[in-house]
Amino acid sequence: MTLRHLEIFLAVFDWGNMRRAAEALYISQPTVSGAVKEIEEEYGVLLFERLNHRLHVTREGELLASYARRLLALFREMDGTLKSHGEHASLRIGATLTIGTCVLPDILQVMKQEPSAPEPVVLVDNTRAIEERIARGELDVGFVEGVIQHPDLTALPVMDDPLIAVTAAPSPGPMTLKDLCAQFPLLMREPGSGTRAMVENLLQGVPYRQAWVCSNTQAIIRAAEAGLGVAILSRLLAADSLQAGRLWEIPLTDCSLNRSFRLVWHKDKFMSPGLLTFCRLCREYADKKGKANASP
Repeated sequence: MTLRHLEIFLAVFDWGNMRRAAEALYISQPTVSGAVKEIEEEYGVLLFERLNHRLHVTREGELLASYARRLLALFREMDGTLKSHGEHASLRIGATLTIGTCVLPDILQVMKQEPSAPEPVVLVDNTRAIEERIARGELDVGFVEGVIQHPDLTALPVMDDPLIAVTAAPSPGPMTLKDLCAQFPLLMREPGSGTRAMVENLLQGVPYRQAWVCSNTQAIIRAAEAGLGVAILSRLLAADSLQAGRLWEIPLTDCSLNRSFRLVWHKDKFMSPGLLTFCRLCREYADKKGKANASP
């Protein structure tokens, strides 16, 4: 079996269809089916069951897919590293919206001054999307606020990030989460967001009205400033609006809104000098912010 066999198998696994896999790889369908058959014959397993003209992956197919992604990701990493030897390699960074807006630009500005710093290529999306891309080997590292669930990923808490409830009107004073939801509609992040996951966990058993669902954090802030509801979001995101008096914090008395920003990478990831530099700068940024927040 070759790496090409694994590439073809993964295309079939992801598309769930040999014709679409062949089109995606620009090869013939018989070549695709032949490669899958060769793997099955070599190991004496069935990778797909063919029922009612549809492919259904078997347990062995699921197992092979997990190994194949890791092997191909490592090969591509090796290939890219060797080809870029003597040049500035790139570092593929995934960041969630809060981090991409409030934290990552400052870190990358410092990284530009580092000797032999890698060229950052950044994707900003929600936690689940970043998690999936790291697992598939499409990103080298992620910086996220959500909880990581994939068993093949390593997550390292780096920085505290409290959430707060904010509204356009002067704060009515401290209240419980239940009272907040009874009085105000909520402006929510989209499914897959780490912020939404945390808020939904807090809201279990609490009736609430959902006024907005939005993947754009600035749109949520603008909606809150316009008096369209209450947003529960990172204090970092709300800082400018709070300082300008466009938003007011509502202290919640019955729940904790503390969470952590996490660095995330695949457990099989080679920790290149560029990746280690980025992780160090993230920790230094967190230490600096922590000391600033602790100052009287």
